[in-house]
Formats: sequence, C-alpha cells, structure tokens
Amino acid sequence: MVTDSKPNPHRGIIVGNYCHDILLHNNLVIAETLGGAASFISTVLDALSLPFHLVSKVGSDFSHAALTTNHPPLVVSTSQTTLFHAHFGSNHPDRILNRVGSCDPISPSEIPSGSRFEFGMAVGVGGEILPETLEKMLEICDFVFVDIQGLIRRFEDKDGRVNHVGLKESGFFHLLPKISFLKASEDEALFIDLEEVRKWCCVVVTHGKDGCEVFCKDGCLKVDPFEACQVDPTGAGDCFLGGFAAGIVQGLDVYDAALLGNFFGSLAVAQVGPPSLDMNLVQD
Repeated sequence: MVTDSKPNPHRGIIVGNYCHDILLHNNLVIAETLGGAASFISTVLDALSLPFHLVSKVGSDFSHAALTTNHPPLVVSTSQTTLFHAHFGSNHPDRILNRVGSCDPISPSEIPSGSRFEFGMAVGVGGEILPETLEKMLEICDFVFVDIQGLIRRFEDKDGRVNHVGLKESGFFHLLPKISFLKASEDEALFIDLEEVRKWCCVVVTHGKDGCEVFCKDGCLKVDPFEACQVDPTGAGDCFLGGFAAGIVQGLDVYDAALLGNFFGSLAVAQVGPPSLDMNLVQD
C-alpha cells in the first residue's frame, strides 16, 4: 500500500502509446489516422467527463498533435511513432495487421509516483507495456483494466505481422490476481486458459457484432450488441473497453457496464479513426 499519496485531480490513468494507423484496401491507402488504444479510449472518457492522466509516447514524426492537445504524449526525439498498416481486401476480408515501426516502451519511471488513482487502464498495442510497468500501475491504482493485446502480441521480424503468444508465456501471467478486469477479443481469448484465468480476475470477451461475454469465477453472462453499419473495425474493442471501464467506475453493475461498452463499440465501427461522439446521443 502506498502511504505517501496526495489528492489527485485525475480519477484514472491510461497507459499506452499513440500510433499512426494506415488503412489499405487491396494495397491502396484509403486512410491515414491517429491510432492506438489510448486515442480511442481518451475520446470515450472525455465524452463521459471522466478525468484521467495519460502516459503515451510518440516520436518526433508524430503527425496528430492537433488531435491530442487535451492529452499530449511524451515526445521521444530519438524514436519514431509506432506505425501500423491495416490491410483489407477481397483476398483477406478480415484485417491483417502489421507493425511497421515502433516507439520506445513505457517504463515504470514514467508512471507518476506519489499519487493514487481510482482506476488504471493498461492499453498497449505495439509492445510498449512492460511487466514491470503494469506492476507499477497495480501498486498505485485501486483497480486496473487490462487489454490483453498489450500483453500477448508479438511481431514478426520480416514484416511486423502481428502474432500472439499464450498468456502463460507472456511474462504477465503472475500479475493476474491483481488485475480487476482483463479484456480480450474472441480471437485473443484462444491464447488464454479461460477457465483458469477467470478464477483470478474477471475476463470480458468481445464478439464484434454479436456483443460480448463476461466470465467471472462464479459465473458468466452474455450481453447483446447494438446494431451498427461497419465502416472500419479498428478501435471498436478500445471504445468498448473505455465505455465498460467508465461504467464500472461510475457505479454500474457489470452487465450494464458491458452494455455501455457495446454501445461505444458500435459507434467506433461506424467511423474511421477515433470516433466523433454526439454528446446528446451519449447523454440519452
């Protein structure tokens, strides 16, 4: 327990790098956007007026500073901004993701000391979350939400193709008892032993257009989706997690928080890049 804590204007802390996302259809560039789970989640938490501190790193080539003025990143002059190519096409309708470049990882020393946070969100996308960094978050936050993609993603040397390792081989497995909620897509869930992991922490598995499931040690529940016209699936899981975490923090039960997450996920797929949110719709 940290005893030298001081009042903090931010209720939460988000840790994860901003990215450059390039979307390609049949190898033709159709969009270049701000990416990274932190960018999508920031949009959701801002829409819900939930204050937070952001720890995100980019290189001097970062091209979206105007979009991140409310939550500016740390600029590392000796590094580049993490860059992803997302490939779509008639030969591969599902997204193929390649990490083309990566920024430096986030170290424990870059996590604020001397303050406690009500909640933390570890939302790496390009390998920037280290086990020791997550451990520091677990020490200073009352409860922590973790996106499993930041723990199990690995990248091929040749082209940066995104692959996965089992959670037990990731270097993070020993931290599970301290994690409050672990979010995974249905594809990522294949790399964990769900029946074992749910004994240690609550696991939320997203199923895209089919909603999500929540697995805890004493049971599971299915939460229906919201209808959406999909334009780009990038960031849907991130917006889901932002809405889910906000719901939990604001006192909703797990089912209603997951329903709120599904709502924000549906808004994300209807737009390219971090979504523009209609505040009247959010209030309704």
